[in-house]
Amino acid sequence: MKTALVLSTALFLALPPLSAADPVLKADFSTEALPEGWKGIKGEWKVVDGALTGAELESDKHAAVFAIPDPHKDSSLQFRFRLDGTRGFHLSYNHAKGHLFRVVVAGDTVSVTMDKDKKDPASKAVPLGKETFTAKPGEWVGMSCSVEGTTVKVTCGDVTLTGTHDGLAKEKTGYRFVVQGATAGFDDVAFASVK
Repeated sequence: MKTALVLSTALFLALPPLSAADPVLKADFSTEALPEGWKGIKGEWKVVDGALTGAELESDKHAAVFAIPDPHKDSSLQFRFRLDGTRGFHLSYNHAKGHLFRVVVAGDTVSVTMDKDKKDPASKAVPLGKETFTAKPGEWVGMSCSVEGTTVKVTCGDVTLTGTHDGLAKEKTGYRFVVQGATAGFDDVAFASVK
């Protein structure tokens, strides 16, 4: 069975508005099957008790990475996360030529950073925002991330970050959950996007 992708009017209304947005798509991981195209690239990813869980595998020598394809320019993404042994995770956005920006929940902070261009030795990561935030192990926390033009807005629990950068206007390839070390869980993933 495939995980049902369900239209959710209530969730759509809760997301930041996007002009000409596609319908909101939602995965609640009520079955072990993943939506078409969603896949683990590195690490161990599986559906456990109605949530997607990811953990790094030592043999990979790389953080666990789960990809959700959605080519887009602007988007709103919403989900819940739970730290089950790991101290944090990244929500990463890529463009066709590599990493673009990421939201990092780690230790006692949440931050948004433009990634450096690995092909340009002079390139450096550019911080867009950072706030104090602590997720309690085993507790579900809501997160949303919206990108419109050159602006990104992230809400993590009761903390909100907003940043601007010209690079944010690039075409994006989708979303990635990145987990270093022990397990993190993800649930109720929903997004709307503008191509």
